[in-house]
Amino acid sequence: MAEGLHAAPLGKQSNTPEVYDAGLLYPVPRAIGRKLLKLEDKQAEELPFLGEDVWNCYEASWLNKNGWPNRVILEVRISCYTPNLVESKSLKLYLNSLNFHRFESSEVAIATICADLHKTVGGAEPPSVTILSVEPALLTPKAWICVDDCFGLDTELAFDCDDSVLSTQMPTSDGPNVVTERLVSHLLRTLCPVTGQPDWGSVLLEYRGPAIDRASLCRYVCSLRRETGFHENCVELLFLAILRRCEPEALRVTGRFLRRGGIDINPVRCTPNHESLELGCLGPAAEQIRVAGQ
Repeated sequence: MAEGLHAAPLGKQSNTPEVYDAGLLYPVPRAIGRKLLKLEDKQAEELPFLGEDVWNCYEASWLNKNGWPNRVILEVRISCYTPNLVESKSLKLYLNSLNFHRFESSEVAIATICADLHKTVGGAEPPSVTILSVEPALLTPKAWICVDDCFGLDTELAFDCDDSVLSTQMPTSDGPNVVTERLVSHLLRTLCPVTGQPDWGSVLLEYRGPAIDRASLCRYVCSLRRETGFHENCVELLFLAILRRCEPEALRVTGRFLRRGGIDINPVRCTPNHESLELGCLGPAAEQIRVAGQ
């Protein structure tokens, strides 16, 4: 099997690409594996089976036309009759290369991915690429308010960590608008300090205090897109930034990260008076909230 993988990225140190590059996709001839089954010379119609390869991609993300991130779960279906399969790490790197690339629409992004994969795997039948979810969370909508909808704003977004973008809503004539609420963003992307590869997660924010400007929270989460740090450090960075800039009376920040090597890490940081939020058990022993991909 190694004869077709000598130039593949699998098993090699790889930098995280930030520029769209379809050339990152690496084809592996199916004949290599089928040689072991004595099927390498069989045409599609001669194979003793039919079928497809179904890939679920939990780390797909690109920018919309205004430069705001979209994060989705993709389902890719590739016919087993194609001459090649795509090497898995090369697909990961290819998807990473889309993270800072602007597309006019999600439809254009999907069409681009489909065309690039078709060129890689070959065959008459193009792969099927479908968005399974644009809201990757198993959260009760009435209990949690997603702030990611503000990505349609016509303002530029900076990807350099800057907590000065965080703000609270303007006070009314009666004073600050004090609320108790739960906010969530699924656009967290940071970089592993060891490998430099992206880590993906959701930020769950529970607080009481002056109402946080939701667009500013989304903007700050997105500004961490190039931030390097372990999951624990990144959640502490978020916690301290919100505490300093928004001055809540009580606060809890949870990071729900996608798993690596079969392990997902989900740091929780809260103020000593977190129980006063009256939103249930909010301490370290709180019931885990799973997001899609975990």
